[in-house]
Amino acid sequence: MTSSDIANNTSGFKTGLTWDLTPYEQQRKPHELLHDEELLISPKSLQSELTCPICLDLLRNTRTTKECLHRFCCDCIETALRSGNKECPTCRKKLISKRCLRRDQNIDALISKLFPVRNDNDELILTNRSKYSKKPIRASLSSDDEHHTKDKKKKRISESSSSAGSTPTINDIELQLKPMNNQQLFTTRKILTPLNASINHLSKFINTRMKLEQQNSSYIEQEFQWFINLNDDIPVENTLTLERLLEQYWSNMPKPYNIFYRSISH
Repeated sequence: MTSSDIANNTSGFKTGLTWDLTPYEQQRKPHELLHDEELLISPKSLQSELTCPICLDLLRNTRTTKECLHRFCCDCIETALRSGNKECPTCRKKLISKRCLRRDQNIDALISKLFPVRNDNDELILTNRSKYSKKPIRASLSSDDEHHTKDKKKKRISESSSSAGSTPTINDIELQLKPMNNQQLFTTRKILTPLNASINHLSKFINTRMKLEQQNSSYIEQEFQWFINLNDDIPVENTLTLERLLEQYWSNMPKPYNIFYRSISH
């Protein structure tokens, strides 16, 4: 190209130049545009992000740690902080107080979109709670009625504590986590947890409960193997969901379903 050609170019840029493409650019093909209605995401693919590692249930009133960005239910993490455990239950980074937490409204909105039935149940519970709280209380009770009321209250508390404070739904499963014979440090635990929880979530639950109960900041998290029967030699895969185990092993067994675990940490 001559200087006269450049002068005749009204845009002021040189023309006729070539661009050397890399092999990747030569084979690259354009992707089709994706529209909103074509984006389909399974809730199971998000279960690890939407599950509280303390209660193993869907996040409720989500709180996110400001430093390590781990998510927990508001009640779960605040209970852990009040018990003296001043660190993140997931990564053990220091948490001084509730000021180290922030509300995560985006996660709450996402869960409400993915699981609208749960929101309807929550609204029903809150409506009934407010309705019964407005009812007048009798001014006095006889001694016999008072003792009877106290006994009924104790019974409700014991029943609620045995079921981990949760009401069973069609998407929940009731389990008994039993240690193997040589595991003296661990105890049998009865829990109610969603079917989409995996074996990894059960291991996290055991570690979290042990850490809270011991109130020991130097507690070392353990690795566990899980077995369907006490005499089994081959553990189940950690990525299997409880729904899959229910279909394969527990479909004809009475509730609660037993699952056995042992520590393999050194």
